[in-house]
Amino acid sequence: MKNTDVSAYEILRDKIINLDFKPGQELNINSLAQKMGVSRSPIRDALLHLELDNLVEIFPQKGTRVSFLDKKIIKQERFMRATLELGVLKIFMESLKDESKREIAATKLQAILLEQNASFLDGNQKAFLQKDNALHHFFYSESGNEWLWNVLVSHTGNDYRVRILSYNAEKIADNVEKEHRQLVEAIREGDAEKARKIDEEHLQKISDVLEELETSYPEYFCKET
Repeated sequence: MKNTDVSAYEILRDKIINLDFKPGQELNINSLAQKMGVSRSPIRDALLHLELDNLVEIFPQKGTRVSFLDKKIIKQERFMRATLELGVLKIFMESLKDESKREIAATKLQAILLEQNASFLDGNQKAFLQKDNALHHFFYSESGNEWLWNVLVSHTGNDYRVRILSYNAEKIADNVEKEHRQLVEAIREGDAEKARKIDEEHLQKISDVLEELETSYPEYFCKET
């Protein structure tokens, strides 16, 4: 991809995963090209890339729309996220045998939690989720698994959309903060098994609220056949 293509892809993907472009919304290539100040070609290439991400649907000779949320795809993305993260968390915990290292890591994670709480109090779901990602990203970056994080992020756009949607519910955001605090405390204690159990339960929670979200936002979900 050329730089203009990458830019178009990143801009469009960001708008889709943050629900600025809603599931089912029609996307017009000419309109997007005009708004972004580029030709049709980078927009077309970006949409083809987004189709591979299961974030848009392209209908030849008809048009393009943002993909509806598909529970089957979301569950597969979440399975990938949980499988990768629990492995990375194990490596991360093994690197914290020294108490001083655990305290430094926990203090840095606590700082992220404080920023996340500020986002929650401010009612900023996008910032709240960014800090959520920052906390989980910490395990990858500190354990030398940055490449795995980049792969994960690039393949879990639908999971991200559901997380944005779910954080509109105050009780879910409350639970996320509580679970994060418990996870950081387990890390501070050096209890790898406790940390694993907390994170595993935490990562499985989104599956429990999918039905509730579909009931609240039926227009965003694809119809099962």
